[in-house]
Amino acid sequence: MKNKIIVFGFVMILLSFFTATVLLEDRDYSEMENRYLTQKPEFTWKSLLSGEYMDQFEKYMADQIAGKDGLVSLKTDVELLLQRQGTGGVYFGKKGQYVKDYQPDEETYEQNLGFLRSFVDTYKEQYRMAFVLAPNVQSVYTDVLPADIVMGDADADREKAKKQFSDIIFVDPTEKLQEHKKEYLYFKTDHHWTMRGAYYGYQALAEEMKWDTMKLSDYDMEICSDSFYGSLYSKAPLSWAKKDKIEAFYNVLGKYRVTFEDGSHINSLFLSSNLYGKDKYTYFLDGNHAFCKIQSNAGTKKKALVFKDSYSHVLLPFLADQYDQIDVVDLRYYRNDIEELLKEGGYDDILFIYNIDFLTSDENFIWLDFK
Repeated sequence: MKNKIIVFGFVMILLSFFTATVLLEDRDYSEMENRYLTQKPEFTWKSLLSGEYMDQFEKYMADQIAGKDGLVSLKTDVELLLQRQGTGGVYFGKKGQYVKDYQPDEETYEQNLGFLRSFVDTYKEQYRMAFVLAPNVQSVYTDVLPADIVMGDADADREKAKKQFSDIIFVDPTEKLQEHKKEYLYFKTDHHWTMRGAYYGYQALAEEMKWDTMKLSDYDMEICSDSFYGSLYSKAPLSWAKKDKIEAFYNVLGKYRVTFEDGSHINSLFLSSNLYGKDKYTYFLDGNHAFCKIQSNAGTKKKALVFKDSYSHVLLPFLADQYDQIDVVDLRYYRNDIEELLKEGGYDDILFIYNIDFLTSDENFIWLDFK
């Protein structure tokens, strides 16, 4: 009798979830997962007989099940309470710090270094070149995770890149960041550094480039959001995770215009409307674009080309005060002729701004292979 009651209760729970899912309006987008959700598939006898309909319907139910966000959060809470140190490629460190599991693809990394080396060899006599390689949070806060968690050796991988590009300006800002590790350098729930952290990366670059720079205290600072949950939270949403704040630093004397690949533009380095969405990190330069042009009143008569990942978005606002124009290329999306861009660009400097995790995993550096 007891077993029948348990089975009956389980069936009723499943039925209640199914009924609620059917009655509730389907969602188009999940802010927690930062992705579009599967919509109800169109029924046809052909798709049913082929099995395609049931496959799509299963994905639809998994995405649209009532209370899914709460269930995902509950699952993450339970895993942590059961002393599992991480889930979904994410670890939970000290003081609420999320840490992305660093597992580099060594073959991809070697290929990427080769592609970059090809580009540098081709153009280093024509342009001053600099490489900023940003560390992950665990390289700055070395005790953030228990010692028994084994990841790839990010410090050794950064050192490998430093040796590979010893003939250009190479900046590893890890030590500079460690000098300020009591400050808010990395988001707790996201894999990016904050704008404050990026400033110290900018300072490390400025020392090598012999630039005059403003002190951090000379900028106007605003906490433009105190309710940011980042990409790592989306993968492992703990119910008690603390919200991040987004600090922005403004040069009040600076004037800027950012033009995107479609011709649209904003007269700012920041887009306030993006603070109302889930991915508030896109407040900086409107997030990922294949190409954008940043113009400023820097008055240096200098022009730069930057190849970048999203770590650059909080560093470029500082960099904009060193150049009258910066052309920014994201190799994940840019498919125009790079050689033609260089011929027409009139650049003084070429900069690479990447995070070590991106450099060891992305497969789009092949567009810089000029062998």
